[in-house]
Amino acid sequence: MLIESPTALLRAKPFPRLVFLFGEEEFLVDETVESIIGIARERGVDAVDIDVLDGDELGAEQLIRRAEAFPMAGPERLIVIRHFERVSLGKRNSADQMLLASYFRSPSPTTTMVLMASGDGSPDELKGLAAALKNPKQRAKADAKISKLRFPYSVLIEHATWLEFPRLYERQIPEWIVRRFKAYSCDCPIEVAEYLVVQVGTSLRDLANEISKVLLFTGGRKRIAIEDVLAVAGSSRVYNIFELQKAIGERQIARALKILHYMVRTERQDLLIVAMLARYFAVLWRLGELRSVTTNNAELGRALGISPFFVPEYLAALQRYSSDEIERALELLHHADVELKTSSLDTLSVLERTVLGIIEQQQNKAPLLPKGRIV
Repeated sequence: MLIESPTALLRAKPFPRLVFLFGEEEFLVDETVESIIGIARERGVDAVDIDVLDGDELGAEQLIRRAEAFPMAGPERLIVIRHFERVSLGKRNSADQMLLASYFRSPSPTTTMVLMASGDGSPDELKGLAAALKNPKQRAKADAKISKLRFPYSVLIEHATWLEFPRLYERQIPEWIVRRFKAYSCDCPIEVAEYLVVQVGTSLRDLANEISKVLLFTGGRKRIAIEDVLAVAGSSRVYNIFELQKAIGERQIARALKILHYMVRTERQDLLIVAMLARYFAVLWRLGELRSVTTNNAELGRALGISPFFVPEYLAALQRYSSDEIERALELLHHADVELKTSSLDTLSVLERTVLGIIEQQQNKAPLLPKGRIV
């Protein structure tokens, strides 16, 4: 039986006695299994009755013998088989296969067995099956796929509770990050999630680790800001957008250009650089209005959508830039955004000119700089 989601599986009552988890997203399979083990412990299953085994070390007969063994310390037991695709099943229609098929059709009432086949071990013949079954227009395709399944998958799809974890497309990953933060009661704007993907990559395991670090860094704050991600997950602690905006805020030309050169050369995120700098100066503009209302860093951080930890740095930058200069910086960044999207000018030339224009402008007098590389 196909189940809709990991949440639906974990909330199932009674809990299924035979569970089959497969798919390319190995991290999600592993995480679901860890949750199943946690639920078993909450139900009172003793550690002595929880076995995590590897398919490399098992044959069909051993698997059945373990599954039919009685619990030692309680009313039930849990068996997890990693790399189920590596279990030695014997020849086609052998006695071992027949015994295993019989068990799958009628599993022990005192044992929950979880079979895992994920990552490179996920069976190709099952790829996309869940999506096809959920789509009425693809029902014929799903039925055809099921009719061609080999043992043991043919029996498992019919008799086990199963869940597929297909690989997420890159465009889906920011939404996954947003949902993961939401599970911890934290609001993560989509642009912050997108930047986390830029810094960390598309591995869900790596992203989950960085999300955990961000949650620790924010200390229970309910809204995740881009500065939090930059502080924790920056690809370079020395050369990243956070350090670039800090150098610009301090009007350090040499350092700002050095960081800019590194970022353009290694990350190729020119539009993101412009967008983040525009956000930085927009926050400065807003801070100029709010600082007359409150001097409390926590209140300012909440109002601005940034960590209170970074508020002093923004306040210091506000001492170096007048409101006219902030407005002019935003105009220069808008101009750079248009140039990068519509012209064939060298990216580094455009960004160099923009950064120098922001830092070197004189109050109330900052003409648009001529096009061309500044050296």
